[in-house]
Amino acid sequence: MSPTPPAPSPGSSEPVVPSDLKVKLAEQRLHVTWADGSQCVYDLAVLRRHCPCATCRIEREQRSDSPGSLTILKADPRNLRTTGAKLVGRYAIQFEWSDGHNTGIFDFRFLRTLPSVPAE
Repeated sequence: MSPTPPAPSPGSSEPVVPSDLKVKLAEQRLHVTWADGSQCVYDLAVLRRHCPCATCRIEREQRSDSPGSLTILKADPRNLRTTGAKLVGRYAIQFEWSDGHNTGIFDFRFLRTLPSVPAE
């Protein structure tokens, strides 16, 4: 699945604007080439653990005993998969997860701050 990234405005070299964005469902990876030429590959399971929706964010803030785990996960997190994605305006991407969760909107500025995996 390859949502078409927003076209950067002419003369824009904003580093948080993707020039290419590919969601590879079979690999469960998001491949992004940013307008500044840098490339990032994100593990979709890691993105789910960083879900920016209000419910997940509040739960992470309240769970000081296990900050990486989310009880909101309705399924075994090891079997959780991304089933789809769509662009949100010109500023973000939103994922659909196999447990039905779909409220997290990953603003490109936020996405750029998250850990990526080495490109293959």
